[in-house]
Amino acid sequence: MRLLLAIISLTFASSAAFAVDFRWTLGFGQGTLEAKIENGNDSHVNIFCPRWQTETTPGMFINVKRINPQRDELVTAQIIIDGKNYSFYLKEIEFLADTRAGMWQFRELVHALASSKQKSFVVEFPKYNTAKTFSLLDGRKTLGLGEHSMLKGCDKGD
Repeated sequence: MRLLLAIISLTFASSAAFAVDFRWTLGFGQGTLEAKIENGNDSHVNIFCPRWQTETTPGMFINVKRINPQRDELVTAQIIIDGKNYSFYLKEIEFLADTRAGMWQFRELVHALASSKQKSFVVEFPKYNTAKTFSLLDGRKTLGLGEHSMLKGCDKGD
């Protein structure tokens, strides 16, 4: 009986060790602040702010395993948060907020991610008929709002 209980206990303990709780993380390297979320399919969204570099244009990378755009290809990505759609044109996998409209749109996206009360958001690629879901766990803490936004210093409107 003890052996059976020990086996059951080890089974539950080992299955808990394999559970992954995908959360937003914040990192810093070479003058760039990066907030990143990954999902179980090894896809990720990376929002960056090169606050301490000469060029402070923020942006994001969206990398989805099934999507391999050609060099310099423009790819439409639709990010759906709380039922609202935020559309971006990625150059391959990157968006740079290098225009006034792009910066406004990007600032709205980061604010929506940080202020959402939902558990997840979706990134769709209409051309590839693909959608991926990502967690919003720790999104508010990582991305920040207002004076505490990770875009502070990169956002020309701050």
